[in-house]
Amino acid sequence: MNGINIFVGRQPILDINEKIYGYELLYRNSEKNSFPCINPDQATIGLLINTFLSIGIDRLVGKNMSFINFTGELLEQEIIYNLDPNRIVIEILENVEITTSFIARLRKLKRHGFKLALDDFILQDQYKVHSSLFKLIDFIKVDFLNTTFSERKQIKEFTDDYPCITLLAEKIETEEQFRQAKKNGYKLFQGYFFAKPEIIKGTEIPPNVNVYFHIIEQLNVKTPNITEIAGLIMRDMSLSYKLLRYINIHGVGIPKKISSIKQALIIIGLRETRQWLNVLALQELGSGKTNDRIKVLIEYSLIRAKMCELLAQRSGKENAAEYFLAGMFSLMDNILNWSWEDILPLISLSNKVASTLTGEKTEITPYLQLTKAVERFDWECVEHLAKEVGIDYAELSGYSQEANRWAQSLE
Repeated sequence: MNGINIFVGRQPILDINEKIYGYELLYRNSEKNSFPCINPDQATIGLLINTFLSIGIDRLVGKNMSFINFTGELLEQEIIYNLDPNRIVIEILENVEITTSFIARLRKLKRHGFKLALDDFILQDQYKVHSSLFKLIDFIKVDFLNTTFSERKQIKEFTDDYPCITLLAEKIETEEQFRQAKKNGYKLFQGYFFAKPEIIKGTEIPPNVNVYFHIIEQLNVKTPNITEIAGLIMRDMSLSYKLLRYINIHGVGIPKKISSIKQALIIIGLRETRQWLNVLALQELGSGKTNDRIKVLIEYSLIRAKMCELLAQRSGKENAAEYFLAGMFSLMDNILNWSWEDILPLISLSNKVASTLTGEKTEITPYLQLTKAVERFDWECVEHLAKEVGIDYAELSGYSQEANRWAQSLE
């Protein structure tokens, strides 16, 4: 069984020697290679989530830069500062109004390390009024299909006063256009002449949106309880996975081997948790994605997680949270239809949990195997493993029922 399919379009951006400089990343919601009818803010949020928290930026662009469109409204959101400025060029859409306050916002982004591009550039009066904008811009993208030779000449003359700007010719469709762009001083190139956008397909874990709103409610109380918030996140496999992906991506200066969801929350802080959780909730509300088949696997994962935790607590294990994580992610390879070799570099898990999931014998292994045996009604295996763990059938049955109730309690 596979999870929900997700899609990202990408088109290469080449340098003057026709070597890949980066990729423009494009929101897609199917294998149809066109922009769907969706709010631009929603599209960019979906693209960022699919790129960084699901498919993975390295899988999409390798070590190259990614060019991503941002609306003016989205550039006002603090969540943008949680992105890696070494991986993203912010493309400012052509319909964004340039104001003094907007330029101040761009200065802040530049100080944070982001590179900026103006998309579908044509000379507008607002650019002449706010000429200080161009001291901040790294790239100007010019559409060769929808501009005349005269317009492009004016753009070139205008940008000659700003040597820090690199001109990027987009929608290059012929050898003649490519030759002309090079002659006119363009250094980067993009278009069907080189490659059409291709669709990269990944797999999403369907979330429990109800959990999101319980967590947001808890985060907004006067004194948030991090233990309660961690407990709520633990009820949602999708959210737990994205939390660990988030830490792995941002490398926040501390060890990345996570042994509990609570530890992960402490690392990134409640303020940042609130920011990205609001974004994720918004994205899920707008997507309407469902997949009944995969929900069964997620329910099994949650039951396994809670049962492993209960058994570990009963045995007096101090690291019961690791048992929980091992149970929760024990079906991840089936849900994503990926190998553990592909999954483990993407998420921050302790060595003990990672070893358990890849089939190595650890102290967690018999507990996870016991939960699987109960799940399969494999009584011969249950009898053997119950003795190893030191629990009788009656108590085991009680834990199984408790784990099932817990997994279903927020449906």
